[in-house]
Amino acid sequence: MKNIILVGIMGCGKTTISKLLSEKLNMPVIDMDEYLEKKYQLTIPEMFDISEDYIYGNKDTTFFTKMVPILMGFFVFFFVISTGGGVVKRKENRDILKQAGTVFYIDRPLDNIVSDVETAHRPLLKDGPQKLYQLYDERHDLYLDSCHYHVDNDGTLDDIVNKIVEDIK
Repeated sequence: MKNIILVGIMGCGKTTISKLLSEKLNMPVIDMDEYLEKKYQLTIPEMFDISEDYIYGNKDTTFFTKMVPILMGFFVFFFVISTGGGVVKRKENRDILKQAGTVFYIDRPLDNIVSDVETAHRPLLKDGPQKLYQLYDERHDLYLDSCHYHVDNDGTLDDIVNKIVEDIK
């Protein structure tokens, strides 16, 4: 068993899937967005107001460089980790992700995301859904570079959770 790490564009289902995996596998979950909000006493939108690099550069890299050695060796249990959508923007983060556990790229059809994601809580989508398509074009290859498994999230939540569980066995 290893840490299970979920990457993918905002709205692809990382948070929901991580919670379901946590329940099914009896593993604790770490949601990076929640972790960063608690640690820095700022909401994700407030961090984006400072700058996108503030969160995807400095804060995500700090999380991984400080937490991953702990996650990899000092506990007898493992975690399900839901990352922020832009964590893959830095090569350093992609390299650390692959060392820290088994990385799953959750790839959900963008039309599905646009139809059901609440954009008020998504700072990068404040200018409209076309930004999501632009981000996908910019990041798709980075997600592929960071993952061990590419999983399409185009079925039920049970389907994707079962697929991930099957892949880790």
